[in-house]
Amino acid sequence: MRGAGSSRLTSSLAILGLIGTSILLVLFLNASSIANPTLPFHDKSPNPVPQPTGTLVVQVHTNQNETDGLSNPTNRSFPLGEKGLTVTTADNARGPQVMITDTQGGALQELAPGRYVVRLSDQTLSIKVPVQIFAGNETKVKLTITGTAYPVVYSEESGVVLAAGKVRSDMFVQLRSSASVASVDDLVLLRVRGGAPGVGYTANATVLAQQPPTQGTEWLELGTSTTINPVNATSIFLTTWTYSSAVTIQPIGFAGVSADA
Repeated sequence: MRGAGSSRLTSSLAILGLIGTSILLVLFLNASSIANPTLPFHDKSPNPVPQPTGTLVVQVHTNQNETDGLSNPTNRSFPLGEKGLTVTTADNARGPQVMITDTQGGALQELAPGRYVVRLSDQTLSIKVPVQIFAGNETKVKLTITGTAYPVVYSEESGVVLAAGKVRSDMFVQLRSSASVASVDDLVLLRVRGGAPGVGYTANATVLAQQPPTQGTEWLELGTSTTINPVNATSIFLTTWTYSSAVTIQPIGFAGVSADA
């Protein structure tokens, strides 16, 4: 009996010893993780230190009054409001961030320092502007979108054709211009106006062929996204689009320094 009791006492003491050793080991490792940061223990602080950021400001203007889709570009400048654009890292390591311009054509975003690309689609343009963000600095992008309208003095439609497995409508147009309006593969916009104010439609087109201007006129062959009926149109205008960009980087509160986009 005494032998059995002694064995049970010895086993209990051994178990208590193992528990105590485990507690001491855990305490030792926790203490060691503070002294040696290479150990696999991480700070779970609920208030991490914020990383420094820079500010991206985008301002977009155009000479097209986009509230009237049938109007031609003017000599005025309009803010391009409520327009979506995206900002991606230059290496595409992270997904795009969406920015929306306000009614004054401006948008602002805080970003981590690095290289980015600002992308915007408008009219026939697909715009890409590379920028760099510095901590504590403001990078401002000014975009100007410019359209030029040319009246179509004569047009004839060659009808619907099958091209690359897709249905396409081809047409020929004659423009008043002493200089080349567009080149092959350029994207242009056609505005077709009807007999009453506000009646008409727009259509994107691609230049398929071009003849050099002679005697103040130029012929273009266009592939259009929709069938154009010149018979019922009171006027047709062909519009080409370009853009310019200016990038300014400045410490917040100081004068800016221009940089190439």
